[in-house]
Amino acid sequence: MSVKRKSNWYIYFIAFGITLIFAFAAIVAFKWFLFPDDETPAFVDSNGQLSENYIPTVKDNFNTVVILSDDSYANPDLFMLCEFNAAENRFVFIPLASGISIGSKGVDLRNIYTAQGADGVVNTITDITGVSCEGYVVFGESAFTDIVQSFGNVMYKVPKTIIISDDRNAETINAGDKLFSADTLYAYIMRANFTEGETYRFNIVGDILSELINQNYRDLDSGRLEMLYNSIIGKCNTNLNSANFSTHKAALLYMIQNGVSPAEFYVPFGEYTDDGGFVVSDNSLITIKQKAGIN
Repeated sequence: MSVKRKSNWYIYFIAFGITLIFAFAAIVAFKWFLFPDDETPAFVDSNGQLSENYIPTVKDNFNTVVILSDDSYANPDLFMLCEFNAAENRFVFIPLASGISIGSKGVDLRNIYTAQGADGVVNTITDITGVSCEGYVVFGESAFTDIVQSFGNVMYKVPKTIIISDDRNAETINAGDKLFSADTLYAYIMRANFTEGETYRFNIVGDILSELINQNYRDLDSGRLEMLYNSIIGKCNTNLNSANFSTHKAALLYMIQNGVSPAEFYVPFGEYTDDGGFVVSDNSLITIKQKAGIN
């Protein structure tokens, strides 16, 4: 008499279910290997061409602190908040007084740079203005002139004749239209003795740097833009990297293709204190935020 064996189908079903669970867990765990992320910037194809349907938004805005120094990177003499408002297709230079809102403590941005480095300067400017910055770029003289030279010269209407001098030589820059080379541009904004004071100098600095951008940005394409950014990363003291560039490349290309004189400048107004500090007015702080796209 034969004996009918019981079916063990449920054992196979359980084993199959466990196998599926382990397979799913393995896919999740090794997703980065099995399905690598596409590192190509959104809306920019492999040839560096911008998608026709791309429109920058506020999420594409970014801000950076730019510091100009000598080649030792130990003696900064110009601090600027640079705002790229991609949503409004606008790039703003904002020169800042060294003693901005902190002179009363016996400290200024130069001292903070010496004690805490460029990171300390970024944190201070962020705290005072309310504008968050992705990072900083510190230009020495050689880095500034090399990069400007590769970017292009600038034709500028000099408001008055001025003598630029240092320990090595002196140069007279006459009033009127003048084509500035990279070397002369650096000397003009860093060594000229503007007797009218700091605010006057800041207006000159902001104006000529805006002209530098507006006269040359149309010559950029995806390849030259990448070369320019790599030069900044390679030659300057900066905490920016290629990931920052990839994130904002589409917005920068959009500005190049669609902008009309996108660069401008804004000099904050306020009051100088007896100890050399500078207190920015509340209305000026509002303007600084608005230009960065912060409502």
